[in-house]
Amino acid sequence: MPQQLTQKPVTTFIKGLVTEAGELTFPPDASVDESNCDLRRDGSRRRRKGADRETTATLSTFTISDTDIVHTGLWSNVGGQSGLEYLVVQKGSTLYFYNKATAPYSDTLLTHTVSLGTYQATGSGLSVTDTKCQFASIEGALVVASSAMDTIYVTRDNLAGTIAVTTISFRVRDFDWQGDISEYGSSVPSPIGSKRQYDTKNVGWVDTKGRAALAAYRAANGTDYPGLTLPWYAGKDASGAFDAAEWAELYAGSTLIGNGHYILDFFNKDRQAASGNTIATETEDSRFNSIQSFGGRVFYAGLQSSENASTVMFSRLVESLSDLGECLQRNDPTSEVLSDLVDTDGGIIKIAEAIGIRKLYAIGSMLIVFAENGVWSISGVDGVFRASEYSVKRISDVGIASPESFIDAEGSPIWWSNYGIHTLTFEAATGNAKEQNLSLPTVQTFWDNIPTDSKLKVTSVYDKVNKRAYWAWPSAGETVESKLNEILVLDISIQAFYPWTISDEASATDSIVGLAFYKGIGAAEVALNVVTSVGDEVITSAGDDVVSTELSNLSTGTSSPSIVLLIRDGATNKLTMGGFVNNSFLDWDSADYSSYAEAGYEFMGDMVLKKTAPYLTTYMRVTETGWTGSEGAGYVPINESSCLVSAYWDFKSTPSSPAQEAYRLKYMPIPDAAALTTFGYPESVVTTRLKLRGRGRSVRLKFESTTGKDFTLLGYSLIGGTNGRF
Repeated sequence: MPQQLTQKPVTTFIKGLVTEAGELTFPPDASVDESNCDLRRDGSRRRRKGADRETTATLSTFTISDTDIVHTGLWSNVGGQSGLEYLVVQKGSTLYFYNKATAPYSDTLLTHTVSLGTYQATGSGLSVTDTKCQFASIEGALVVASSAMDTIYVTRDNLAGTIAVTTISFRVRDFDWQGDISEYGSSVPSPIGSKRQYDTKNVGWVDTKGRAALAAYRAANGTDYPGLTLPWYAGKDASGAFDAAEWAELYAGSTLIGNGHYILDFFNKDRQAASGNTIATETEDSRFNSIQSFGGRVFYAGLQSSENASTVMFSRLVESLSDLGECLQRNDPTSEVLSDLVDTDGGIIKIAEAIGIRKLYAIGSMLIVFAENGVWSISGVDGVFRASEYSVKRISDVGIASPESFIDAEGSPIWWSNYGIHTLTFEAATGNAKEQNLSLPTVQTFWDNIPTDSKLKVTSVYDKVNKRAYWAWPSAGETVESKLNEILVLDISIQAFYPWTISDEASATDSIVGLAFYKGIGAAEVALNVVTSVGDEVITSAGDDVVSTELSNLSTGTSSPSIVLLIRDGATNKLTMGGFVNNSFLDWDSADYSSYAEAGYEFMGDMVLKKTAPYLTTYMRVTETGWTGSEGAGYVPINESSCLVSAYWDFKSTPSSPAQEAYRLKYMPIPDAAALTTFGYPESVVTTRLKLRGRGRSVRLKFESTTGKDFTLLGYSLIGGTNGRF
């Protein structure tokens, strides 16, 4: 009985790695296993280029040891200059700055540095050398926070070209009672303890009028101290003076009045200095590890103490940088005249259930709080955050494991928990957020196999142009603290995950230590000659040109918006920059890596009968762009392609036959010495027909690179022959 032939075309082999499907339920166009391929929105799959330094790369003035942490951030609107952006590089205890204006990127290291050790918090128990910072930009300044140091902000003097660092002093109203409030509903005889005296002053029986009222009350009541259920001004007579008899006529029940007269340093609450009463100073040894600018303010969180671990503080509306630490109500809440909390005030929000706040994220009218045990939102009741009106809502029980895993995918936050990779989706009608696990139906097994220690060292970046999220981490057993040699890519547009592995050179290897996104345009200061109205250059008496410095928007040269690699030079341990730019398809121009993809299990419409695949037709894009060499030495194609294909019948782990070349030019063009930049092939696609050996009920195909050569797989088609017998 003749075979029944069927055709199976595959034209969109770009659904990425899927580890969460069975052999019999594997989705079409996905890969069982793959590495080092670049999946394209046009449906093609190309070998990634090699990791390498940029052209004319320069080395930094500083070195990176094996134990140094390397971390990056962004300072935008530097000095209030629109378009001026600095890449912030934290190397251990020092911040360095690169101007993101022009290529080569490694040549823009500024002389500015910030020594974080100056701001070490002695009581934190942590070292600034080993603790990564978080950054926020507001009003042209850079706010820097870590759990090991006092929070600071950095400013730039645009005229002098210098930077300055200021420690933020956090001021709060004292709303904490010091004494036993169960006894505060009634008057008490003198003498009283310092704590009761302090609380009496802190509800308003202080300053000129309050002090006079307290003296009048005690004179009329045998030196007793008043209960704290009424303010002093409730007992004023017609002249406006306190009248003990009037005050005594009023009944206020047992509810205590509001306190908060005193303003204290949040981290060093010296109540004795504020009031004159002997009370032990209350200190907070931990420091903020999370910051975010939102709604014209800066929010702070991540304290690691039992008292304040769930605390989120926010500044008042920032009108000047002195407001950054003003986390308080400006009006005295105990005042008889102006006691109102106003919309622009700062304050404190307690999220009692939150444990270990690690990341703050602003989106629209909401601030999202990511903690170890869940996610919360803080939002204004009408879409605008106000100190006087906001709501707190729990979104998810799934928290964040590492803040460096967090990615802002243009309004869609993505993060790594202890269980997988997650995002938030927002309902169009209500704006309510809902957590979604991205890895569970796709790459959960792959993610589970990443060592826990590596997950905690992950770093991430988002490519806003190509809509791709990148996570990088050290491979298992890696001893260099900052080395990142494993990468997971998520292409948002095609909803595909795919992994890359960076190869090492034989010795003194370069290595990736960080990732950054460069948008392809920036701003830099340029010096221009001053000219008169008639076009003559203005010179000094000494004959020197008079110049003016202006900020100019600049293209980054030939570089397009892209991911930039921060690279540790293997020979000198200094920092430089690069990307996935090596057209020899070798990492660091010498280390080979394999680019491959294994397609899913193809049953060709029947799961019972055995089959053969007489023919496989592959479609590969021509990648050659010209020739190199000479007539005497011979010519070699530039950017030559090669792709090997193997067939695995049934569920075998070894190929059923040797690999075959799937990129076969019909003929080799003849080089034209006068036009070596043209390859001369008449077609844009190479079509190759192969005969596959073997038989079975299913088949899967593996496409794999060869050393130093490119490939772009457009698709393939199988001709399957089904046997008439079992």
